[in-house]
Amino acid sequence: MSNSREKPFEFLRRNNGERFGDEVVRNWYIARTYVMGVLKELEKKNPFTPTSDKHLHVVLMGDSPRMLHVARQVALSAHYVNFNDDEVSSCNRTIITFVTKSKDIKERLSAEEYLCNLPKHCRLFVYGEMPRNESSFIDIEIRIAPECPKGDDNEVMYIFDQSAVDAFFDKIQDGDEEVLSIDTRKAFYANSIYQIGETIDNLPAEDIHDTKRYVMALNVFQYEKLSRAPQPLFANIGDDVTQYWLKETLSNVFCSDIFWSRANAINKLKRKDSDDGTRLWQRFNEALSKSEHARWVVEKLIMGYRPFNNEERYRDEALHVQFRNKDKIKRYRDSLKKNDHILAHIDLCSYRDLRRINPVSLKYDSFLMLAIPRILKVVNESEEQNRR
Repeated sequence: MSNSREKPFEFLRRNNGERFGDEVVRNWYIARTYVMGVLKELEKKNPFTPTSDKHLHVVLMGDSPRMLHVARQVALSAHYVNFNDDEVSSCNRTIITFVTKSKDIKERLSAEEYLCNLPKHCRLFVYGEMPRNESSFIDIEIRIAPECPKGDDNEVMYIFDQSAVDAFFDKIQDGDEEVLSIDTRKAFYANSIYQIGETIDNLPAEDIHDTKRYVMALNVFQYEKLSRAPQPLFANIGDDVTQYWLKETLSNVFCSDIFWSRANAINKLKRKDSDDGTRLWQRFNEALSKSEHARWVVEKLIMGYRPFNNEERYRDEALHVQFRNKDKIKRYRDSLKKNDHILAHIDLCSYRDLRRINPVSLKYDSFLMLAIPRILKVVNESEEQNRR
């Protein structure tokens, strides 16, 4: 296996420390390949550009374990730049509808191997019941219905049929490394963005989306980080790896998995082939950053994190009024998000609230979105050289 391909899912553990079953881990890999392939073909014909007024509606005909794994990957991958959580009723959420009459479907969806904490916080509509979390800021909406819904003019609908899902899963052989492992090159470069550290940290929190402020950081990234050959992200880890570290590192994989989707949305707005799209990446930096935060929130909920509860939020706010509180706040927040038994994160909130609570995080999202075309260029050039 190439050193750019890794198998990190094997090291994920349940909250009680137990391993996930081999079939669960295998299904995560297969669902990842399957769903990303479906979305890529779908978005070629129906790009969700920053100016698009359409949203994706995925319908799953059934609730088998494989179908729930597909739903998990859709929730991880289907995040689009036209999402706007300022418009609660018409913000272009991705809708995931389960067509099933199972009585225990809500409980099964919340299993750790599927959607975990996501159903507790996203909009949830169950046929015959009162809606839940109607004002949710999350860009994924879950529906449970006894029959296949009809699409409307504002959505792009895709239906996952059980037979098609089974056909794809059944054809994957045990030695298929293209499916049962992950190319982590893009994730490596995404991870290196957070190693720039001081160059971004020193930027003031005001005018976060003024892209001119990131010129120096982009130069550092291009000439110090992108010039390095990518290295494995998960080398030399074992069963004793802390879950918070593993999940933080995996976040780079989930993030970079949809770099193509973001580039496709921006490139569709280019007026001519010779345009490199730089001005468009700058123009829509805020929309891209909002979408990235929305994606990150869903990922974290699926990976077992939760928002601060009332007591934790009260203590966090109390630390803000103390003298020389910066280090205290960091230690307190780290004690919650870096504890495998807690996994509570202050940033699990709306983009609007994040501006107030932790604006430093916004700078990294903005910078990451500007770096995407450079990362894709380096990885694509490497692939072209390997083919020669």
